[in-house]
Amino acid sequence: MLVWSAAGILEKNKLANDKPFLVLVEITVDGIDEPIRLVRDNQDQLWNGNLWQRFPIDFDKVTEDGKDLPAVNLKVSNVEGLVQSYVQQYKGFCDCPVKIMIVHAAHLDNTTPEIELDFIITETKYDEEWVTFVIGASNDHSFRFPFWRYMRDFCPYHFKDIQCGYAGTLTECDNTLSTCRIRNRFGGEQGIQTA
Repeated sequence: MLVWSAAGILEKNKLANDKPFLVLVEITVDGIDEPIRLVRDNQDQLWNGNLWQRFPIDFDKVTEDGKDLPAVNLKVSNVEGLVQSYVQQYKGFCDCPVKIMIVHAAHLDNTTPEIELDFIITETKYDEEWVTFVIGASNDHSFRFPFWRYMRDFCPYHFKDIQCGYAGTLTECDNTLSTCRIRNRFGGEQGIQTA
């Protein structure tokens, strides 16, 4: 459930308003010192101590067909090829995190956005008019799950690290039950039954 600020609820429920809700897009790219900060508006905005550059931004509908992970197309104007040159230089921005935030123009002093969504760029394409980033959830299959593997005769700790706790004069360990038992530092699971 989305929790809006009191000011956001008041602005949302007004019948007429001269200040819009602003869509802020922050793309963090490895190799670029500062994140790319864009705002869908006709003027630059200063929010949360950062300058957000006005830029034509558009979104397509979210696709959910039950076969693929849900994704949405984030389209950024390719006028003068500015964004395209960055995309070509920095590997298509693939796997870069994207943060989309909604703030209200009348309450830019509020440092907490009304809505904040985190995505990953999964695909990039461009033409003369738009650079299109396909953004979606990160691929959970690229991470080990569960994080720990439990093995009977193998110690998962790195030799002489904090979890291992060994501070003697030996310089290496093969992480087996027999060598760790001598040092009284075995971190494996001796109780696991073999099949």
